[in-house]
Parts: sequence; C-alpha cells; structure tokens
Amino acid sequence: MRRYEEPIEVRESTDGGGTAVATHPDAFVWRGRLYVVRTVLDSWQERRPWWRDAREGADVLTDARERRVWRVEASAGRTAGVGVYDLGDDPAGPGWRLLRVAD
Repeated sequence: MRRYEEPIEVRESTDGGGTAVATHPDAFVWRGRLYVVRTVLDSWQERRPWWRDAREGADVLTDARERRVWRVEASAGRTAGVGVYDLGDDPAGPGWRLLRVAD
C-alpha cells in the first residue's frame, strides 16, 4: 500500500435507498487522469493526521476532525487495469484527497 495525501477532484453520485440519501465517489481525477469507480469496497471514518495540522499552525485540540474514507476499485479507462484506491473526504478541511493506492 502506497500513501499519498494528494488533492483530487471527485464526482459523486447518490443512492436514494431508504430515508437518508448517501453519496459516494463515482469518478475522480488524479494527476490529470480520469478514474472511473467500478466498485465501492468499503467506507469508514478516521481521524485526520493531527500532526500535519499542527505543522500548518492549526489548533489540533479544537480542530480535531474526522474524515470519511472510501475504498474503491477504479480504472483509468476500459483497457486499463483496475486498482484499489482510498479516497478521503474532509468536509471541514482541504476537501477530497487520494490517501492510499494498493500495489
């Protein structure tokens, strides 16, 4: 698993099942390339790395936040292979980021 923490653009889609509407990544652009999400494998909440916030001058005690992480299978085209990517959404922070890529 390689770690990145790089900003990405994400297109989201919604599932209207039940009373709550859930959104999930449908596609993302990383390093100028469009990746289409084939399958959402999992999602969870995790704490943002507080030590990075501290380096940037944020008050880590009051600004400690969690981000939603989506593990997805995605590919950069019909003929490209499918990879596993962890995408983090931090609504109170820098936005969507590519967190990890499985080797």
